Amino acid sequence: MSGSSEEYLLDGPHPEYGLAQLRRESPISEDEKARMRAEYGHVRTYFKLHPERYAKVQRSLNQGRFGVTYDEYLARTLVFTIVASVVGSVLGGVLAYVLADVGVLATMQNPLDVRGGFVNWVGANRTLFAVFALTFLGGGLVAASVWFGRYYYPSVVVSSRRQNIDVTLPHAIVYMYALSHGGMGLHEVMTSLANSRDTYGEVANEFEAIVNDIELFGTDLYTALQNARNTTPSRNMEQFLDDLLAALDSGGDVTAFFEEEADTYLREAEEAQEDFLETLAMLAEVFVVAFVAAPLFLIVVLVVISIMGGSTLSQLSLLVYLVLPVAMVAFLVVVDVLGEPFEQPDAELTHGTLEEDAVTGADLADDERFTPYDRNALRVRVEDLLRDPTAVLLDQPFTSLVLTVPLALGALVAMVAAGFVEPSMEALMARPIATTTALFVAPLLVVLTPLTVFYELKRMREIEIARRFPDTLNILSSANKMGIPLVDGLDLVSRWSEGVVAKELRVVRNDIEWNHDVTGALLKFGDRIRVPQLSRTMKLLAEGIRSSGDLSRVLSIAAEDTRNREKLERTRRRELGSYIAVVVIGFLVFLLVIVLLEASFLTPLAGLEDTNPAPAGADVPIGFSSVPVETYRLMFFHAALVQALGSGLLAGKLSDNDTMSGLKYGLALVLIAMAAFAFV
Repeated sequence: MSGSSEEYLLDGPHPEYGLAQLRRESPISEDEKARMRAEYGHVRTYFKLHPERYAKVQRSLNQGRFGVTYDEYLARTLVFTIVASVVGSVLGGVLAYVLADVGVLATMQNPLDVRGGFVNWVGANRTLFAVFALTFLGGGLVAASVWFGRYYYPSVVVSSRRQNIDVTLPHAIVYMYALSHGGMGLHEVMTSLANSRDTYGEVANEFEAIVNDIELFGTDLYTALQNARNTTPSRNMEQFLDDLLAALDSGGDVTAFFEEEADTYLREAEEAQEDFLETLAMLAEVFVVAFVAAPLFLIVVLVVISIMGGSTLSQLSLLVYLVLPVAMVAFLVVVDVLGEPFEQPDAELTHGTLEEDAVTGADLADDERFTPYDRNALRVRVEDLLRDPTAVLLDQPFTSLVLTVPLALGALVAMVAAGFVEPSMEALMARPIATTTALFVAPLLVVLTPLTVFYELKRMREIEIARRFPDTLNILSSANKMGIPLVDGLDLVSRWSEGVVAKELRVVRNDIEWNHDVTGALLKFGDRIRVPQLSRTMKLLAEGIRSSGDLSRVLSIAAEDTRNREKLERTRRRELGSYIAVVVIGFLVFLLVIVLLEASFLTPLAGLEDTNPAPAGADVPIGFSSVPVETYRLMFFHAALVQALGSGLLAGKLSDNDTMSGLKYGLALVLIAMAAFAFV
């Protein structure tokens, strides 16, 4: 955008899709500027008078659906920055006071070979200057972090929305194709998709904006699609809306258009996942270098320095207890952020629109009967847990924490009270493996083992349903083509199927027979199985059957969409399987080196000073007696445990895009580490 800042006026709401239309033919007068300052204040007016500098911020705010103009956002950011600078300055001053109190500032030396009156005066008042420097530095760093964090946060949100749209768009187009094939008009199709935010994520938000533009602001369909095309963060979505506008202009068949576009964007989703898998593969290799090779190198160097007479315990403690855990958590967060757009959104609301759900929730909250109803629902959940805990835990694995956390804490307190274990550094030094196991590892296993078991059982159930369901839908479609009604087809499939799929299909069949509501039975089935991709399929089936008399075609469309999703997941697991092995082998190498270093080097070193004492008064260059062998042994064991749990969680994140799925690997590696230190 070119031109002087005087050419712009930002004193009111404008369409989100362009700052260029705010250009004025003549410069803004001083009277107009004074009016703006009186109405908006000096800060917002300054930002309003320089829109060309912040056009990208406004576009990011628009595409991120923040609902504010850039001048409001930046003015609020400036307030947060000023507050942060004050807080940072206080923290810097407190740090300076602590350093001065312990005598660190008084011992500082001039790092430059410069002398003179002013330099000598600064040296004599080094404490005062250090306090000012730390105060200024603390305020500046915190303020800069807040400003740049807030400034670039909208672009991060936009990037996440873009990737989510790109991943979900092919399946949303399939949904639109199914409804259009059933005879729905384009506006009805978009309204249905807009009300499916729970299953189609950010794509539904984009179409909600289109529907609102039409229904609330009276915009025609063509203009509303153009507006959405100009504000969407996704190039794929932009191209799709361009193609849709072209199809409407030419009077083409919208249903055929949706069918063709679904295939096109599915191929693009596969390409996007291939790029993502390459990124994950690179991150797996980075993990091995950063969390296996680098820590091993540092540990060996620190041990050698200690043998040479240096003191390295503080550095090794910092590495084992702070740097390694924090770096692993940060690495998992990075992988999670990169993989978040490729996760299927959880399906929680399938009955009615979001607006209806919100109104219903508000009505319930105001109803005097809601409180006793909510209390009774909690009582029923507790009774279900007591009556059949296995079923509840299979459905909600995290409920196990209600039982295992108190059990682990109670057992730990009992062991300490009975004297079986002593929670002290002396006990850790004397018996590192036994004490660490009793104080930390055993409670961790008590808490995480049931959670892992029930989580994996639930996950295996979901995978089994997702694997079998496309074939089930194909059979139902073929049966319907031969004239078999849906209820009879469900009965037929449930008889030859087995396991959880057969059981759930019988429930759906009975629900349809008793309530005569196919749509409701399918939506309740989607709620019950709690598998995001299949809940989306149930939504597609329910709406498609409601709008179409061609049930077999709708079933075929749903089967193909489900199969495509399962294909993407299967491809991910297959291609990343080898990198799981890389991560696990990397941990085993780390463990092997640590164990060999402890058993073959530190243990013989412990008795070396007693068997070969140095002559009195001799100048011995290597101080074996200064090596704290027991402390190193304890830290090595703890480093192996941290490495085991972190490697396991990363393996699950890589294979299934699910950190919880890595608990089974993490617990197995923890047990391997314990066995290695106990028996080697």
